[in-house]
Amino acid sequence: MLIMKGLSCCLLLLSALPSAAAFVGSPRSTHNVRTAAAARAPPKSYPTVDITAAAAASKSTTAIYMSSTSSSIAVVAKSAVTAVFAQLRRHAKLLLVLLTASLLFAKRSNPQTLLWPGTQTDKDCDAPLPAGGYGCPFIGINLFDGNKDYGPFVTSWQLGQKYGKIFKTYFAGFPIVNVSGKDNIKALLKNEFKGEGRGIGTKLIGGEHNLGDLFGDKAVLYENDAGKHGRLRKLAGDAMTPVAIAEALPSFQDLANQQVDRVLKADTIQMEEVFNDFTLDVAWKQILGLDLNEEDIPEFRKMVQIWVKCIMDPMLLVPFRIPGLMKWTKVGRARTYIVSKIEEKLDKLERDGPDSSTLSKLYFATDDEGNKLTREEVIHNAMILIFAGSETSSSTLTCASLLLGLHPNVWRKIKAEQDELVAELGEEFTRETLDKSVYLDSVIKETLRVKPIEFGEMRLVENTVEVDGKQIPKNWFALFNVKQTHWNDPSTFKEDGSHMDVREGFQPERWLDETTKPSEWMPFGEGGRRCIGERLGMAEMKVFLGMMARKLDRYDLVNVHGDDDIVWKPDTVMARPADGTEIRATAADTSHAVEYQI
Repeated sequence: MLIMKGLSCCLLLLSALPSAAAFVGSPRSTHNVRTAAAARAPPKSYPTVDITAAAAASKSTTAIYMSSTSSSIAVVAKSAVTAVFAQLRRHAKLLLVLLTASLLFAKRSNPQTLLWPGTQTDKDCDAPLPAGGYGCPFIGINLFDGNKDYGPFVTSWQLGQKYGKIFKTYFAGFPIVNVSGKDNIKALLKNEFKGEGRGIGTKLIGGEHNLGDLFGDKAVLYENDAGKHGRLRKLAGDAMTPVAIAEALPSFQDLANQQVDRVLKADTIQMEEVFNDFTLDVAWKQILGLDLNEEDIPEFRKMVQIWVKCIMDPMLLVPFRIPGLMKWTKVGRARTYIVSKIEEKLDKLERDGPDSSTLSKLYFATDDEGNKLTREEVIHNAMILIFAGSETSSSTLTCASLLLGLHPNVWRKIKAEQDELVAELGEEFTRETLDKSVYLDSVIKETLRVKPIEFGEMRLVENTVEVDGKQIPKNWFALFNVKQTHWNDPSTFKEDGSHMDVREGFQPERWLDETTKPSEWMPFGEGGRRCIGERLGMAEMKVFLGMMARKLDRYDLVNVHGDDDIVWKPDTVMARPADGTEIRATAADTSHAVEYQI
């Protein structure tokens, strides 16, 4: 029966491949958040599949072909075949993943429907399903897709504009309910840690298999037991207390100073490369405390970047373990390399005792009974810290450098604030320096509001829950959407969408007044699983931007000259400018300070 279902759906896909490809790919229409009509426009690329209409169209097309000459038929046939195979080549990898996932999910969930397996409602719950659409039969809608005007996940944004804060959809064989809005997200997350088979859990799409292998199943990210999660979070948190972060500031400052000098020596430079190197250097030097020579540093950077980038590979979404993934593939070799470096460092810590690294604090942390993390728990949670301390901070800094280039008045205020702090506290970055960098703090927070670190987080609904009068059935996934929550924040919302525009919406001053401060800001997540590395990330970003402001008088964006020049990478996990924010910098005149006025 399962095979017949799969064959039926394959035939349906092949008979309507252009439609299927449209569902898998995202709409390519331009996105300008400053246009009210565009902000309210529904998605344009998600028509309802009408099999009757498709059959009628097929008959009509056949009649046309029959009346054509044989040469015309050959030309049309050749064009059609070429188009079909072009689409197949383009989407074959993702289609294979989606079909495989759908088949396995269908078998596991005993679905009541063929076209979208697993989408049955909970008959014992009186609440209805939310509005929404499933997209292409058996495959759904590619929520990962983006475009150059919006960046990643544009499809999800468009669906939110059409259906509101809560909507249903379908992706890779999995039924999903998108949830946004602070109250709705809190209502969802209150169902965490209710025990096995109850409430919601952190099982991600493919997380217990391939994605889980990337970090390790002993990471705090994957722990669903309330007691075990609390223990892991406390011990990992002990490595990132305010005191621990303060001890890391000299290392952050030294690494930032090296990279800013690199910026000043270049004619033009891509800040994305600078920030990637800075955050990866923080990873090996401060987080892991490695002793790398000049030849080893590029190799470490390369391996971590390979490991991080693979998270967007659709092959990792298949709900079964890929044999040899962590041994024979490029990402597997990269992870093996990183783990080997962690192992070497742990051996050194066992031999020589604690040092100032974050890994050392993680390794020697004890709970109230004096118990430590196991070696495996240390390694798996160190992998989480490497990802959080590199990719997320690098993406945010790259966006911040673009925004500051677009707003030179904001840049001057950061410089003035840092000039005052140097005069008052000296050149060394300390905990007090960061605490008093109030305007710099507001700049980073505003960057995270407009371009948040993450799109959202996924939870498996292990027992039917209700949010805002809508049911999210058992075995569905719930995605709480950070970007959409920021969009709909009542404290900042504007009908024309300008509050999220990088030119008109970027206003750090809003954070300095309680009456204008955003009320639904959650770039680091929410609830008991809020990002454990938040303090670490904020500290390294403040130090770098503060160092830039002290050593650069100004900088100009090389590739941005008008409203249409800002282009985003469509296929990243986090928002990044397509040109990597290429700049031309001018050194600061340090002979005088600038008066700080906001």
